[in-house]
Amino acid sequence: MNSLRTVALVINHSKEGALGIAEEVEKLCLALGVEVRKTEQFPLVDSFLEGCDACFAVGGDGTLLHLMEQAKEYRVPVAGIGLGKLGFLATLSTEHLKQSLPPLLKGEFRICERSLIEFEDARNRKFFALNDLVVKSGDSGRLGRFCVFSENERVVDYACDGIIFSTPTGSTAYNLAAGGPIAHPAADVMLMTPISAHTLTSRPLVFPAQMSLQITIEEKQAIPLISADGREVFLDSPKLPLRVSVAKETFPLIEVLDYSHFRVLRNKLKWG
Repeated sequence: MNSLRTVALVINHSKEGALGIAEEVEKLCLALGVEVRKTEQFPLVDSFLEGCDACFAVGGDGTLLHLMEQAKEYRVPVAGIGLGKLGFLATLSTEHLKQSLPPLLKGEFRICERSLIEFEDARNRKFFALNDLVVKSGDSGRLGRFCVFSENERVVDYACDGIIFSTPTGSTAYNLAAGGPIAHPAADVMLMTPISAHTLTSRPLVFPAQMSLQITIEEKQAIPLISADGREVFLDSPKLPLRVSVAKETFPLIEVLDYSHFRVLRNKLKWG
């Protein structure tokens, strides 16, 4: 990789210690002649990442998720500097910034293209998710009944509180809490996990990336609540069916050369 010339520094000031870490990152960048464009604003102003060689997100996974749309649009690779408790997207540790950041600024890193979920309603309104798409019952406290199809073939009927459609990146987020499997980030798959299913035989499913799914609900049931990466996406009621697939676009995540996904899993999940 070429040395970085201009980097964006996105700071979640609500995280304790974020401003101090951001100041350290800025000093390291300037010492190597790297221009810094920084902000504490969420969501980002339009085109903030345009023209940047990389972006450093100081906060938790949620901070990095806010950058997904612009990082995807402008093809700006992102490195997370984690201050959260259970974040899996942060690829730089605060303890070793003085050792790990200068080589990265000189181009010693790799870009891991993380898959995205693409979904749209019957009005062709399209959105993306880096972690997960969640479709929940629109009746507060009531069981939802969802039908999932692949093309014209019925896959499954779920009686549950909702369904999580997850990327491998998001497999360690809500999907894991709901009992879904963990997938390696390089796996070319999409995961589907029911939330609090009414029957014990309602299990998570794993689909190849080339497969498209459609979600409908029973008649006379309230329109479901739909969120992507923890944020509501439709300002009004979505028109079903909802079409879900793995996107052709990807999210460029920076990894230092000695990054290990399995080491992160062992540390975060206390696997010995």
